[in-house]
Amino acid sequence: MDVENTLGRVGHITGEAFQRFLVAKGVGDVCPTCSTKGEMAIAVNDPDGSEQEKAPAIRLIRRLPDEPHLGYGELMQVCQNCGFIRYFRDIEVLAFLREGADNG
Repeated sequence: MDVENTLGRVGHITGEAFQRFLVAKGVGDVCPTCSTKGEMAIAVNDPDGSEQEKAPAIRLIRRLPDEPHLGYGELMQVCQNCGFIRYFRDIEVLAFLREGADNG
């Protein structure tokens, strides 16, 4: 597996790579709030729709209040029916992608 293509530009995780992680970990596509199936979408930064699956997944950086130089990243899925947001720490996704690159 080509880690550079998986991570996209400047180390961003692509929507496609994040989807592979979700499938491998058995994360379903049923919203835990409204129970609608197939409406959990990966939030990506692709304003004009040109990048499609290669678009970078939106990554939030949370800073710790008492230690502003420390923090962690999160990727998200959004229910297109009710707006529920589900977060995943980026470190686990990155480890999964790197492990796949080492094994592939």
